[in-house]
Amino acid sequence: MLGQEKTRELLEQELERLRNENHRLKEELTSLKEKETNQSFKEKYAVRILESLPDMLTVFNHEGTGIGVVSSEETNHVGVPNSAFAGMHMRDMIPEEAYHNVYNNLQKVIATGKGSTAHHELDVNGTHHYYENRIFPLDEEYVLIMCRDISERVVTQKNLEVFKRVLDKVSDSILAASTDGTLVYANKQFIEEYGVKGELGVQKVYDLPVSLHTKEIFEKRVQEIRDNGGNMGYHARYTRVGEVKERVHQVSTFIMEDGQEEIVWFFTQDITDVIKNRDELRELNYLLDAILNNIPVYMFVKDPEDDFRYLYWNKALANHSKIPASRALGRTDFEIFPERSDAEKFHQDDLELMRTGERLEMQETYVTAAGETRIVQTLKTHIPLVGRVPLIIGISWDITNVQNIEQELIQARIKAEQSDRLKSAFLANMSHEIRTPLNAIVGFSRLMTTTDNREDEKLYSEIINQNSDVLLQLINDILDLSKIEAGTFEYIKQPMDLGEMCRNVYEIHKGRVQEGVTLTLDNENDSLMINEDKNRILQLITNLITNAIKFTYESEIHFGFKLKKDYIDFYVKDTGIGISEEKLSHIFGRFVKLNSFVQGTGLGLAICQMIVEKMGGAITVESELHEGSTFRFTIPYDMYNKQEKFKKNAEREQHLKVAIKSLQLRTLLVAEDVDSNFLLMNTVLGKKYKLIRARDGREAVDMYKENHPDLIFMDIKMPYMDGLEATRLIRGYSKDIPIIALTAFAFESDRERAIEAGCNDYLTKPVSQEAIEKILDKYSL
Repeated sequence: MLGQEKTRELLEQELERLRNENHRLKEELTSLKEKETNQSFKEKYAVRILESLPDMLTVFNHEGTGIGVVSSEETNHVGVPNSAFAGMHMRDMIPEEAYHNVYNNLQKVIATGKGSTAHHELDVNGTHHYYENRIFPLDEEYVLIMCRDISERVVTQKNLEVFKRVLDKVSDSILAASTDGTLVYANKQFIEEYGVKGELGVQKVYDLPVSLHTKEIFEKRVQEIRDNGGNMGYHARYTRVGEVKERVHQVSTFIMEDGQEEIVWFFTQDITDVIKNRDELRELNYLLDAILNNIPVYMFVKDPEDDFRYLYWNKALANHSKIPASRALGRTDFEIFPERSDAEKFHQDDLELMRTGERLEMQETYVTAAGETRIVQTLKTHIPLVGRVPLIIGISWDITNVQNIEQELIQARIKAEQSDRLKSAFLANMSHEIRTPLNAIVGFSRLMTTTDNREDEKLYSEIINQNSDVLLQLINDILDLSKIEAGTFEYIKQPMDLGEMCRNVYEIHKGRVQEGVTLTLDNENDSLMINEDKNRILQLITNLITNAIKFTYESEIHFGFKLKKDYIDFYVKDTGIGISEEKLSHIFGRFVKLNSFVQGTGLGLAICQMIVEKMGGAITVESELHEGSTFRFTIPYDMYNKQEKFKKNAEREQHLKVAIKSLQLRTLLVAEDVDSNFLLMNTVLGKKYKLIRARDGREAVDMYKENHPDLIFMDIKMPYMDGLEATRLIRGYSKDIPIIALTAFAFESDRERAIEAGCNDYLTKPVSQEAIEKILDKYSL
């Protein structure tokens, strides 16, 4: 259409020029008749001017007889030389069909007295040509016929018509407009889709129901195209004529120059259904990926055609193996597993599966990237594919914990059986241990009532006191064990001098050692102020010294303490009978007695271990049979007090947080356009928090201003406005609201862009419940 308009305009200009030229020639002819002797400039150059024209100029009378050719021989195309032209009739010069076209045009000019244009065709030198004949009346007898070869223009126009018919068949809407918005071309699809009714060349683009619905918007878009190097693409929303549902177009544009004018072309493709299908597929992929990455089993896929390289590696496998999917995908077992023997075993299983085609089930172990040994129950089978070798899919259940639990249950059963035996032995021993001192107490109490001898009374009293102490120690041990197990064992810290307490212990026990044995305190003159439970420290040292006294029959016993930076090291070293190596591992067990002939419950060392561990320390023993033993226990010094204070403060803060949380339900804004992703977040958090949802960035900004949530989970890729732009706008209202980017984009550059936009943290989809809860804990929610 544009080409036609241009051609018409050029023809009208040429016609006007020829009219002017004809008028000029007529005036010259008149001037020649009137002033034959007076030759003007025009007269002098008229012939040369006519011969320079590209048209064939001929003069005919009204009957169609040639008078003469006024143009050069080069323009002659009728096959009759200029010299033979005069007197020959028009029908003898050109074929019949061409003759009728020219002759009819001649009769029109004679009848109207005005110039007229027609077209005819001729074969010249074996080539078909198209001509335009323009006839102008010269006077009452003669006419001027101007013939111009327009073959090139006709061919161009025909090609243009073919091109237009092709464009009318395509499903895309195509239009062209001048830079002022005038519609100069539109294909059939555009005309029907947008209801174009006005004339091309008159109607404006921005008057149509398109996205460029105002002059300002159109001019801005044209400037954007120029700024983009003359071409660009963008999405546009519109509503078809006769419909109410909004659709989406992908628009490609470019600017072309047509002569002195710029023409903007728009090629628009309806991608509404494509976007819908893409979103549905993306949602399905996200849902499937979320499911596969949240099931507690390993899942992987290998490609046998590519050296059994991994194509899929789910989150459970990454978490347990400590090998991320980014390091596993596209690699073989030999490239990712630290133990070659594991990789070799997996490879042999793959080869066996490909050879037999039968699925494999086995229990196997492997070493993770962290050096941990895991046990899995694995199933491998084929995934049939058309036109290629099947893929291998593997599913593994990690049964390491199950195996560990089974072993723990076995050990617990063995321990329970041992405890049952020990308990029976303990009860039997208690009967003996209680009755022995009780027998002495009862017996010598009766004897005291029958004797008058002062020496006997003193002896009997000492025996009764000694056995009372033994009986009291037995009862205290049993009560201490019960308190520790019930959690009611008391620790009362107070400032104390450790050196002074050790000197008191020494004074009490130095006379209780057996004959030939010396008790020595290595810290005889030392003092050390500590803040601890004096009774428990005394109980520990006394118990260890008492045991040393029982089993040391000669030489010496040493005890004392050393301050080592942030802990205190206590020790009791004897030269007694010692302990065999096989019994050392049981020495701190309950009801354990290494010598059944020595009084005691077998609970003392077990109670010591519990007390020391409760204080944050540890107790150990070094011993050789017949060479003596050294018992040590350590407790924290200054660091211990600081840790206890920090722990209590932390516990108080935690209780306070829990109390505050229990008073109100915190509000979380989830900006997510995919329904399944929001459903997952709601399933994880819906019971503990109030969730509100925004389906795009614009809604997220509006809902923040309306609801003022406590935290925002912001998806990055959303319609209308993405998450980064929404975050920037929200930051304009609040600098403090925690915003967590939650997206499928996983590159470091994506994380940097999110943080730049104002996000506080960044989570990559698929995201686990543990990661979400960790983020909420971080921001005290």
